[in-house]
Amino acid sequence: MAPSSANLLSSKTRKKTDSHLELIERELERRLPEASAHPPEIHEAMRYAVLGTGKRFRPLVVLAACEAVGGDPPKALLAACAVEFIHAYSLVHDDLPALDNDETRRGQPTCHRKFGEALAILAGDALLTRSFQLLGEVKPAETAVALIKELSEAAGTHGMIGGQVVDILFAEKGSGQALDLSTLDYISRRKTGRLIQASAVMGALMGTNSPAKLTRIRRFGSALGLAFQVVDDIMDNDGHLRLMSREQAREKVEGLIQEAKQEAARFASRGKRLLGLANFLLDSLST
Repeated sequence: MAPSSANLLSSKTRKKTDSHLELIERELERRLPEASAHPPEIHEAMRYAVLGTGKRFRPLVVLAACEAVGGDPPKALLAACAVEFIHAYSLVHDDLPALDNDETRRGQPTCHRKFGEALAILAGDALLTRSFQLLGEVKPAETAVALIKELSEAAGTHGMIGGQVVDILFAEKGSGQALDLSTLDYISRRKTGRLIQASAVMGALMGTNSPAKLTRIRRFGSALGLAFQVVDDIMDNDGHLRLMSREQAREKVEGLIQEAKQEAARFASRGKRLLGLANFLLDSLST
């Protein structure tokens, strides 16, 4: 349901985020069921879908947002894992024959090619369930409720799933239904952007209850999320490039990134990782 960030993070950006990446990788490993736990087949499929070559863009946004608002990033790791599990589940289901029918992802067989369609569907379901189980462990309970509300809205019919549905409907109608830019932006903001925005908001919720800071972070995430999808379209020569030139798409990204950076700059030195995550999108267009 959303593009992979596997080819987006530059080596420069990785150096700036290595400490957070290490925290994320260890926590993802810890929060997944052991492969040997009964029934092992489903747990192997879950681990296969999550662990490996993913660049962890969304959980990195969670930790960076927590830091920006004055929180302690390691305390946001449950939220970071929950977001990544949702992202992984969406990719597993998106690769299925009923949707994109992809055979490889990140250079490896897709989950349904390796484990079969039935186990892939169940692995996605299990990751979705596990995500909210993790958020239920967050203390205090008021924060857990706020996180669950944010993530469920982002992943549901007003977010990721809704965007995917509109995308499918336009694809099924074929050439008789013209896709305009406003509809494409609607799809992109929901299918991809909304989960990235939720990543930022969830990170902030782990560090503050300030309405002003949460509003800034939400605006940052909205701009970053759409920019992410347009960059992905440019790299894939698809999506927005069906309706605008490469240069126009690049200008769109630059405008969105400028919006995101303006919000990140309001957090002064604490927002430097947010700035870094925004800057890498521009850097990736030059690679």
